[in-house]
Order: sequence, then structure tokens, then C-alpha cells
Amino acid sequence: MHELKKVLNKVDIFIKDSQIEKLQIYFELLLKWNKRTNLISKSDESHLIDRHVLESLAVLMVLKIQPGAQIIDIGSGAGFPVLPISLVRPDISFLLVESKRLKSLFLKEVINQLRLDYVHVICDRIENLAENLDWKERFDFAFSRAVASLEVVYGWVQKLIKLNGFYIAWKGGDIRPEIENLLDKFPDISVDVVKMNEVLVKPEKEKLFVQIRRKG
Repeated sequence: MHELKKVLNKVDIFIKDSQIEKLQIYFELLLKWNKRTNLISKSDESHLIDRHVLESLAVLMVLKIQPGAQIIDIGSGAGFPVLPISLVRPDISFLLVESKRLKSLFLKEVINQLRLDYVHVICDRIENLAENLDWKERFDFAFSRAVASLEVVYGWVQKLIKLNGFYIAWKGGDIRPEIENLLDKFPDISVDVVKMNEVLVKPEKEKLFVQIRRKG
């Protein structure tokens, strides 16, 4: 954990000892629950920081997220990317959407034990939220990591994000075909691709952020 703090300091992400302690509790709960339900692969259990935490926090290097912003995360699963982000940005509100019951119970336990009262979980399918007018244009950002294609996820979240809001996808490798399909179906959007910060994520991993802005 000391090495994590050093790496984050290099990119001006400052994490307190109390937040490090919460991250450790999160890891312990994750490994415990991973025996009950498939949250992460067994090979990832010893690589939580480099494969998950740093990739999650890398978004803070490319997005300017204002205090009070509202973020929805689709298919939250093990809690990446939102839970690490929520520890260093307690000034943001988060809604985690997870359709699988056991995974949503895991997320709720983490949130309760860490007392993250600005993070909430809904056990439901994102398609259902998209059709519910109560959630229309509620969010400044939508996040997804390892969920589905850009075209599919944007089709779900376009009703949930505000005008000029953003959908941010964690991606890797050659995503040009996905972007072409996305733009064919949704021509009235803007798309930017940004490499993850090389201090946090090794460049040979070819990890990227795709930023999609909903335009009027």
C-alpha cells in the first residue's frame, strides 16, 4: 500500500492513510466474497492494485469532475472502477447498477462497512432504469468497464446522462470497429479516445478511455 501511495503522489492524486485503510478492508471483503461468487478471476486476486485500482483511478487524470457531480456505473460487479474513485473523491455521488443479486449484496456490504454514504447500489438491469422517467437525465457521467460494446452501452445510458454529459468506457486494444459501429448508429455524438496515464498503467497494456459526449 505504501507503493500505491507513492505512485499516486507522482500524478498528484493524494490518498490519506484512512483511505488506504478503507481500501485494505475493501480488498479483504473482495477476496472473501470471491469464494462465493465470481467477482474477479483467481489470477487477479494478487494483482488488485495494478490491474484494477490504478486503472480505475486513471480516469481522474483525463476527466475534470466537479464536486457534487453525479455518476452512474453500469455492471459494477466487483466495484471497479467506482469504489476506488469514491475513496479519493468523497465529494461525488455514485450510483452502482448491478443486476446480479449476490454481487449487489457484496457492493452493499462494502459500502456499509466503509461508511460510503454518498455511494448507492441498485440491483436491476440498466435497461429498466433507462425506461424509468425518474432517472432521465440525472447523471453528469456514466461509467462502464468490461460490460458490453460501446454501441450497446451508450444505447442504454443516453437517456440517463444530461445533455452534454459523458459516457466513459474503459477499453483496451483496437477499438476502431466499435467506434465505427457506435457512430453509425448515433451520429450526433462526439467521441474522443485517450490513453491511460503511463505512470499508472503500463503503456504495453494498451488501455484506453473512450469519452462519448451526448450533444443536443
